[in-house]
Formats: sequence, C-alpha cells, structure tokens
Amino acid sequence: MKKNILALAVLLAAGVATATGSYADVTTGVGASTSTVSNAASSGTGSAFSSQTALASAAATGGAGSTAGTVGPVSYGGAAVYGTALTSGSVSSLSVTTGNAAAGGSAAATANAGSFSNAGYSAGAVAGLAAGSAVSLSNNAVTTAAGPGGGGAYIASTVGTLSGYGASANSWSGPTGINTGSTAASGSTGGATGLANGAVGNAGWASNGGLTSGTGTALSNAY
Repeated sequence: MKKNILALAVLLAAGVATATGSYADVTTGVGASTSTVSNAASSGTGSAFSSQTALASAAATGGAGSTAGTVGPVSYGGAAVYGTALTSGSVSSLSVTTGNAAAGGSAAATANAGSFSNAGYSAGAVAGLAAGSAVSLSNNAVTTAAGPGGGGAYIASTVGTLSGYGASANSWSGPTGINTGSTAASGSTGGATGLANGAVGNAGWASNGGLTSGTGTALSNAY
C-alpha cells in the first residue's frame, strides 16, 4: 500500500509543469521638416530685403527589459520600461524695405517624435507587465511683410516639448506567499523661448503662436 501511494506521488510530481517566459518590445519614430519662402521686389526707387531661417529637430529613446525564473519553491519575475520623445522648432523672419519697394517671407518648422515600450513576465504563480508611451509635436510658423513706402519687421521664436515615461513591476512567490511591487510615472512639458518681434513703418509680422504639445502614459501591474 505504501509503495502504491509513493508511486502515485511520484507520478503526480512528474506531471507538474511550471511555465516561465518573458518579453520586451520597443518602438521609436521621429520626423522633422522645415520650409522657408522669401521674396523681395523693388519698383522705381527703393530697395528690398527678406531673410528667413527654420530649424526642426526630433529625438526619441526607449528601453524595455524583463526576467523570469523558478528556483526550487521560489518563482520570480521583473519588467521595466522607459522612454522619451523630444521635439523642437526654431524660426525667424525679417523683411525690410526703403522707398517704393516691397518684401515678404515666411518660415515654418515641424517635428514629431514617439516612443512606445512594453515588457512582461510569467513564472509559476507570478506574472506582471510594464508599458509606456510618449508623443511630442511641434509646429512653429512665422511671416513678415514690409512696404511699399519703407519699413521693417522681424519675428523669431523657438518652441519645444519633452514627454517621457517609466514603469516597473516585480513579484516573487515562495513558501510564505506572493510579494509584488510596481511603479509608473509619466509626464510632458513644453513651451516657447527666445520670443522676439517688432515692426516699424509700413510693415508687420504674424505667427501661428508656436504650437507644441505632448503626452506621456505609463502603467504597470504585478501579481
């Protein structure tokens, strides 16, 4: 009888399987473009000058990692992600005329960036995941015009946004039960700097206000 019970226990123990696995994925993308248009014309007496500059930049980072395993009666796992998305756009426009001349121009800078990461794990009785995303956009455009009749106008500005995220999850199980921990944080900040503008005589400037925005999200769960 004792031999039969022992044999049954051995068979049951052999049939117990512990699933262990982990994964980590990161995706980032960026894009940036600029454009400038200048025109200057004179009629009769007078001179005209127009100059534009535009600079756009975008950058994104991301990372993810995870681990899982079982050693004897203890199962454990952990996952972590992080990422940032940064965009900026700088533009300037200058138009100046004298006498019977006209000048004008425009400059635009656009940029976008995104980061997405996720990671997870499972081992025995524990599992968890961490994920996050960040997106930033910048769209800055200005224009100036002057004359005829003489005048000058200038405008310059820089806008930018930084978004980011970070999250982690960990857990382990043993003879005393299951212990878990998780954190998640995200945010976005942006604005305009280097603002300067002015006009004299028959001249003026315009701007789209320097559009820039972003979002960051993060989540984690461990059990």
